[in-house]
Amino acid sequence: MLLAQLTDTHVVGAANEVELYVDNNRRLAQAVDRLNAETVQPDAVLITGDLSENGTPEEMNVIVAELDRLRAPVLPLPGNHDRRDTFRSAFDMKWASENSDQTHLSWVVSLDSASEPVQVIGLDTVVPGCHGGAFDHERELWLGAVLADASDCPTVIAMHHPPFNSGIHWMDEMGLVGADAFADLVSDHPNVVRILCGHLHRPITTTVGGVTTTVGLSTTHHVGLNLDPNATPEVIRDPAGYQLHYFNGSHWVTHTRHIDTGEESFVPKWQG
Repeated sequence: MLLAQLTDTHVVGAANEVELYVDNNRRLAQAVDRLNAETVQPDAVLITGDLSENGTPEEMNVIVAELDRLRAPVLPLPGNHDRRDTFRSAFDMKWASENSDQTHLSWVVSLDSASEPVQVIGLDTVVPGCHGGAFDHERELWLGAVLADASDCPTVIAMHHPPFNSGIHWMDEMGLVGADAFADLVSDHPNVVRILCGHLHRPITTTVGGVTTTVGLSTTHHVGLNLDPNATPEVIRDPAGYQLHYFNGSHWVTHTRHIDTGEESFVPKWQG
């Protein structure tokens, strides 16, 4: 099974001149083009939040039109820059399971793989009006019930806010409240095999509750890497891209695909 991950696309409307230091919409278009060109097409394209910059209907129309070009089905999840009302209106949520919650846009889907089905949980961590997220008691009850219902199925949890501190302190201040409770719950469910996140705008890997946890790279600007606790916020123009999470039936491998690097591929002629 192959699960692609886009994140933090921050699409803007035509009337919005703020593009966050790069051409957000063009970079998303390039990512869609490259995904469609993958030799092995993903079974689904997961988008871990902040699809839009302001959550306006105009921005959502732009993102839907772009994502409609993808050859693979899309599994979208809101971020703190999105709005639940326009998000609901923009996307057909019928693909989500009946477990979808009405107060937070969390969902569950099952994807077929060559060996066995893989359960993908989209956990909505957004707190309206806040940049940070939350894993509160209501979400804990919901996620615990979903994990218990499919305890024998390999499960991927997708969420916008990473459930850990990155060391980039100004971003960690906008992190996930309740991360310890989330880690405790995950550690009680060995069927959780991967946790995929967004929000931090740069590729990061750690473990949470004993589970490999990754942050995808944004298709827009990236957060500068500075672990000084007194560092001021910094963004940089690192190469944009997306990640491909490959499951061969026994283990997961994550690959990073950069786009718009200006480099062409070639067939090497090995010597010796």
